[in-house]
Amino acid sequence: MDTNSGIPVSRRNERPTELPALTSLRGLAALTVLLFHSSYVAANFAGGAPPGLWRRGYLAVDLFFFLSGFVLTHVYRGRLIEERSWQSIGKFLWARFCRIYPASLFATAVFVLAGTVGRLPLPAGVSFKEQLIAALFLMQVPWLDHIVINSPAWSISAECYAYLLFPLIVPLIFRLSSRVAAAIGIALLIGIAIVHVLFTHAQTDWGWGALLRALPEFAAGIFAYRAYREGLFAALWEKDATLIFIMAMVIGGCFVGASDGVIVVLLLPLLLAAVCNSGRMANILNAPPLRWLGEISYSVYIFQALPLMLAAGISGTLVAHGLGGSWFTALAALLALGSGVLVHRRVDLPVRAALRRLPDRMMALAAASRGRETRPTPLVPVSVLERDR
Repeated sequence: MDTNSGIPVSRRNERPTELPALTSLRGLAALTVLLFHSSYVAANFAGGAPPGLWRRGYLAVDLFFFLSGFVLTHVYRGRLIEERSWQSIGKFLWARFCRIYPASLFATAVFVLAGTVGRLPLPAGVSFKEQLIAALFLMQVPWLDHIVINSPAWSISAECYAYLLFPLIVPLIFRLSSRVAAAIGIALLIGIAIVHVLFTHAQTDWGWGALLRALPEFAAGIFAYRAYREGLFAALWEKDATLIFIMAMVIGGCFVGASDGVIVVLLLPLLLAAVCNSGRMANILNAPPLRWLGEISYSVYIFQALPLMLAAGISGTLVAHGLGGSWFTALAALLALGSGVLVHRRVDLPVRAALRRLPDRMMALAAASRGRETRPTPLVPVSVLERDR
């Protein structure tokens, strides 16, 4: 064991294994947010009622923050701790850009189109130019008081700050002793609970409140990964009974009106119980439909506002044909889900792959150019240029 990093030397260069349970968990979280939003659209435009089962669906965004810190640590900790170079940090940030920007930019472009044809009403005093610049650079948080262009992007904007800090804080966290790491992790959870008690979710969806919500939860995900890596309470987390009990606590807490702070704190044990589970629940979480939902979850989440706006626009027609209330909720959610699938397949995946190949292409072209200056050489084979890491 290398005491400076907390990672066995023999394991540093291992390719990170996939954590399929967390892919499914992310998909379920995205679906919960979507149903929460579509229910409120139904309540406002189609005679529906506020959400029932997913009445605290907005807290699924907090699960996203925990998941991001956990999964990114799983994938990148070895490289960032071992290499400790600007090159490794640059690769990490480029990979994050490739992952989040294509679908976000596409959503922004469609919003601009809607604004051009007069289908994007702006509140009084809101500048479309300011909104557009913030959306293009994912700088809505903490600088905008109102997010008009693709409001779900607030959480991605908040996470961008976590991405900038991530390469710096991961090595520090893994240098801490186990006791100090546990103490800081517990303190973070207490602080997260206090934030959710003192502020409503509407107060933490924009401005500095969004950073106060996102950054500690992202960091808590990193500490949770360290506990997972060290096998802390592994015998408890891997049991079906543990996962079922925590799920029941979360759902029950939503129904009985428990504080948001209590429910959010339960989301981190839920993550650990899901990723560690080795019983029958693992088969459910690893089911192909749930994994597929997790794979498309980002596109569904980032693009959902547009199809929900479209559904609101035709709500009168749907209600007139008896498709109000719960029917409208289901139809709006299906419209958003289908739109997200199209964005995932036609925009997110191909553009992401092209962007990831871009550095290799530029290096190959530079090498070919240097070669021509000295001697005639063939171009780099297409198979090398097309390699997608």
